[in-house]
Amino acid sequence: MQIMDEVSEELVRQTKRGVLLVLSGPSGVGKDTVMLQLMDKYPNMQKLVTTNSRPKRKEEKDGYDYYFVDRDEFEKLIAEEAFFEWVEYRGHYRGGQKKHVAEALESGKDVIWRIDVRGVKNIREKVKEMFPHSVFVLLAVGDLETLRQRMLDRESESTQDLEWSVDMAAWEQRQWHDFDYVVANEDGDIEKTVDNLAKIVEVTRMKVG
Repeated sequence: MQIMDEVSEELVRQTKRGVLLVLSGPSGVGKDTVMLQLMDKYPNMQKLVTTNSRPKRKEEKDGYDYYFVDRDEFEKLIAEEAFFEWVEYRGHYRGGQKKHVAEALESGKDVIWRIDVRGVKNIREKVKEMFPHSVFVLLAVGDLETLRQRMLDRESESTQDLEWSVDMAAWEQRQWHDFDYVVANEDGDIEKTVDNLAKIVEVTRMKVG
C-alpha cells in the first residue's frame, strides 16, 4: 500500500513539474521557427527571457524580448553568480539568469532556452545539477547543403561570410555528443520536428527524481 501511495505521489508531481528544454543548433537550422511553433502548439511552454545590458530599442518590451539592465547592474549580477552563462558581444553583456528559470519551472511552466552550441559544454553540468528535469537538444540537418541553401535564401551574408557560416555549422553539428538528443529539422518536416521535441519534453518530465 505504501508503495502505491509513493507511486501516486510521483504521478501527481509529474503533472506539476516543469521541464527546461535547452535548444541549440547551427545558423539556418530553424531554431527560432521551431521554438515559436512549439510555444504556439503547447501554451504551457515559454521562452527563457535573457538579460541584456544594451539600451532597449523602441519596439522592444522589457521582460518579453529581454530583461534590460545597465552595464553596472549586469556586472553586479555577474559578481553575485546570478547567471548560468554570460557573454560580451559588441560591447554589451547578455546572459540567462538562474532565478528566471527557477521561477518559471516552479510555477509548472516548461521553459525553452535557445543558446549557442559553443555555450553548451560550459553550462550543461551546472544546469543538470540545479534542474534535474532538464534536457539538451541539438537541432540538426542531415545535409549541410540544406543549411547552405537556407542561408542563401536569407540573402543576409556575403559569399565569404556564407562559407564561414557553413564551416561553423559543420563544427557545431560535430558537437552532438554534448547533447541528450539530436533532432532532425529537414525541409517540409517542421511539424514532425515540433512533435519530436514535445515527446522529448514529456519523457523528461516522467524521469524519476
